[in-house]
Amino acid sequence: MVFNRLFLTVFCIIFGALGFWRSAVADSKKVTLTAEVTVENRSEYDVLGYVHRISMPVENGLQQSLKNVRYNYEEKMVYKNHKRGDSKYLEFKLDIPAGKTVKRVIHFDLLLTSYDYSQISRGREPFPASNYLEPAKYIESDSMPIRKLSTGIQNTFTDDEGRLRAAFLLPQAVIDYKVQPTKGALAGLESGEGDCTEYAALFVALARSMGYPARVTSEFLFTKRKKFKQPNHHAAEVYMNGRWMPVDPNLAQKSRFGYGFGRGKLSKITLTRDFTWVWSNLWPKDFREHVGKTNVAIAWTLQ
Repeated sequence: MVFNRLFLTVFCIIFGALGFWRSAVADSKKVTLTAEVTVENRSEYDVLGYVHRISMPVENGLQQSLKNVRYNYEEKMVYKNHKRGDSKYLEFKLDIPAGKTVKRVIHFDLLLTSYDYSQISRGREPFPASNYLEPAKYIESDSMPIRKLSTGIQNTFTDDEGRLRAAFLLPQAVIDYKVQPTKGALAGLESGEGDCTEYAALFVALARSMGYPARVTSEFLFTKRKKFKQPNHHAAEVYMNGRWMPVDPNLAQKSRFGYGFGRGKLSKITLTRDFTWVWSNLWPKDFREHVGKTNVAIAWTLQ
């Protein structure tokens, strides 16, 4: 059944290749993503040297560039690389007196750009790290059901774009949209249900199974919403023709969003990749037994 539905996507792939999904002339706009960090200490003890880490939006890509980071406080802010080395986070230390609440606000100024991969001159980015070809949690590219599908795609299409378009369209054919906790590519395929996370994870798993570096992206989708507790959308990126290309198999089902295979508009900000943490913290050793009397919260706002 899956293979039959897959072959029905051939016409969609042909239409895409002919340019029916191409976007209009590139547009851009400046936005500011603000993160407000609130650390509450309800204990009777001072916290000396609390460490807070928060992921920053992806610095460069077809869809966005980070122009400035504003943090107007006395303590030093340090930039560090996530373990994969392709995105960054900020780290700063705070002292929080007993019974007090401390807030810090970070502003990320970005330029968002609409894009159409088919109309962009080909550049060359470094070949991605090997982890983007390997199976991972939620991305079961080595599982038998996903390997069977990827083999079917490779036997049907001979070129890179044709194969990746098929992998892009397949989640739309086999997964019925249903909001749920994160389950990943294999669960979405086997149950036939999932939300944007399963759509993105299945595409990435199929791409990796065929030998194309790919990764899931965690994003803020702000068509109507302007306030968030965390990223509210997942999509993907795949390395094709020497550069990373954004892909959104979930939003592509509704043309009003303007997202699809290598094309997009101005309604998303990419924060992290491959389920990297959004924020983390470290309490001083002499305070850890009192952590139960604290609370840390992050509020994101788009301006």
